[in-house]
Amino acid sequence: MESSEFKNRFLGLHRQIYRVAYSILENEKDAEDAVQEVYIKLWQLRDRLDDIRNDEAFVIRMAKNLALDMLRESYHKRTTLLDPDQETESDEWLEHTLMAKDQLSVVMDCLKKLPASQQKVMQLRHFADLSIPEIANVTQYTEVNIRQLLSRARSAMKAQLALIERHEP
Repeated sequence: MESSEFKNRFLGLHRQIYRVAYSILENEKDAEDAVQEVYIKLWQLRDRLDDIRNDEAFVIRMAKNLALDMLRESYHKRTTLLDPDQETESDEWLEHTLMAKDQLSVVMDCLKKLPASQQKVMQLRHFADLSIPEIANVTQYTEVNIRQLLSRARSAMKAQLALIERHEP
């Protein structure tokens, strides 16, 4: 893959990568480091990226996995430096963080079950943080259509999440 194609396909996803990394790491500097790492890995994989069907989904998954790895590494470093009295607090922090990550994973799985048009507007609205007029510009949908797609997507996800909650022990 040429550098111009790489730029066209992936550099515009910077904000989405940062948002995913920040939502996991909860630290600006670490999120920025994660963005850089994602781009380094993408560049290293550039010759194998032609088969990717959805660049945004691939990059978001990569950012999530990398951020989780960074979180685990950070936790490992913290626990090796802690005294026994601080370990309980650290364990609670890790449990809380991992539970939040599991919840994010469930939401992402629900998002994948939506029709493509609903997925796209949900990703643009909630991951890329675009306004409805900006989404209209990107997708060529009308603003009314975007609001309708968002409403239907949110309702469908709410129903899916309610089903999951009923089936959990």
